[in-house]
Amino acid sequence: MTEGKAAACWEALPAEVRERIDAELALERYVPALRLLRGAADGIGLVLGREILYWRLLPAPPDPLADAEALTGRVAGADAPVLAVRAARAGAGVELLLESADGSRVLTAVDAATAARYLRPGEPVADGAPAEAAEAAAEWLGRQAAAALGVPFHGIGEG
Repeated sequence: MTEGKAAACWEALPAEVRERIDAELALERYVPALRLLRGAADGIGLVLGREILYWRLLPAPPDPLADAEALTGRVAGADAPVLAVRAARAGAGVELLLESADGSRVLTAVDAATAARYLRPGEPVADGAPAEAAEAAAEWLGRQAAAALGVPFHGIGEG
């Protein structure tokens, strides 16, 4: 099952049922959540029900920040001096990593769905493949953040 199909099945449920299922999942009561799900819609069997609940339990990707200035605000939590900002492929998107003497940590992630925040409509990459759009948007945001911090930016594949 794709995420899209799980999302469509989920959205087809009444809001009240979705809230009750989410409440059960929050309490880690998976069997009652599955019973509610299967009882709420015809055609949701055990396998499909498990896949929908699994989809609901997946952590949401981090929200990209609106701009480089907000992104650099996250640097305050770093214990060591910032050495660089680096972009790295991660699943279907790109993570921007803060490199410091004590290691690296994820500042934000950019995927095809969020790339539109950083790319102008009509730009060749904006209308291209989703992976290219995510890479272009992450590079733009990473370069802005690195410039604001006064450190180098290392794009995907760069040392």
